[in-house]
Amino acid sequence: MSRVAIIGAGNLGAYLGTQLKAAGHDVFFCVRRTPASALRFEETPVWRFPFFFRHPPAADIVLMTVKTHDTPGALGWLTQLCKNNQPVAVIQNGVGHSDRIAPYNAIPVLSYVYVEAKDGIYRAFLPQHAHFTIPSQSSCNPFADLFVNTTIQIEREGAFHTAAWRKMLHNCVSNPLTAIAGRGLEILREEKYLELAQSILAEAFPIAQADGARVRATEGNKILTVLSSYPEGTRTSMLQDFERGKRLELDTLNGALIEMGKKYSLPTSVNEQVVAMVKERVKEAAALKKQTAAPALHNGVKRFKAAAPKS
Repeated sequence: MSRVAIIGAGNLGAYLGTQLKAAGHDVFFCVRRTPASALRFEETPVWRFPFFFRHPPAADIVLMTVKTHDTPGALGWLTQLCKNNQPVAVIQNGVGHSDRIAPYNAIPVLSYVYVEAKDGIYRAFLPQHAHFTIPSQSSCNPFADLFVNTTIQIEREGAFHTAAWRKMLHNCVSNPLTAIAGRGLEILREEKYLELAQSILAEAFPIAQADGARVRATEGNKILTVLSSYPEGTRTSMLQDFERGKRLELDTLNGALIEMGKKYSLPTSVNEQVVAMVKERVKEAAALKKQTAAPALHNGVKRFKAAAPKS
C-alpha cells in the first residue's frame, strides 16, 4: 500500500481520497482551509482523513487536484512533498498538464468523473468508459498501480496530447453552457444549447488540429452524444463553482481556445461570445447577491440605532 498526498480537498480530491482509502492506502490532504471533518458519498461509509496546512509527512505519490488557476499557489506543497522526486499526478482540465508543475515529475491525468456535493453528501456521476486516462509510458505506472484493488478503470493512451484535446473539447462545451443555463448536462438535449455547442466545437476543432491534436471535426457528434447521455441533473464543476460564487476555469478552457486562436490566426468569435455570456451571468449573480444582502444590512443598522441610548 502507498502513502498518498492529495493537494486540494474539493469534489475530485474527495472522490479519489475515499476510493484510495477504501483500497487500503494511507491518504492525507494538503489544504489552505479546514476541510469537512468527514467525507461521505452516497451509499458508502463515512471516511475521515488527516489534513495539513503546512509541514506534511513524506508521501509515495502526490495527487494534484486543485483547479488550474490555483496551481501556482499549490506549488509550495511540491517543494516539501517531492524531495525525492516523487511522482505528481496532475489531474486537471485543459492541455499542457506537465508544463504547469515543471520541473517536478509529472503524470498527466484526464478525469471523466463528474462529482458534486450537496448537503454534505457527495455524488459521483461515472462515465460509460474509463474513469481516468494517462499516457502509456511506464513512468505513469505509479498512478495506475494505486487503483489495482478498486473498481476505478484507468486507460493508457499513446497519443495523450490528442486525448487531452478531446477532453478539452468536451469541457469547452459542457462547463460554460451549464453555467450559462444554470442547469445540468440535460440542456444539451435542447435545440438552442445544442446549436451553440456545435458552434463552439466548429471553432475549436481547427485550433486543436493546429496545436497538433489528431482530431477530426466529425467527432463533434460523438462528443455531444456522450455529454447528453449523463443523467439529468449532472452538474459540471463550473456550474457548481458558479453556484458557490467561486472563480471559474474560463481561462483554462474557452479562454485558452481564444488565446490559441490568436496564436494560430484562427477565428474564435463564438467562444468569445460564450466567455462574455458566462461573465455576464457572474456579474448578474454578484449584483443579485449584493441586492439581497443590502436590506438585511439596512435593517440591522436600523435596529442598532433604535437600541442606542438617547442623549
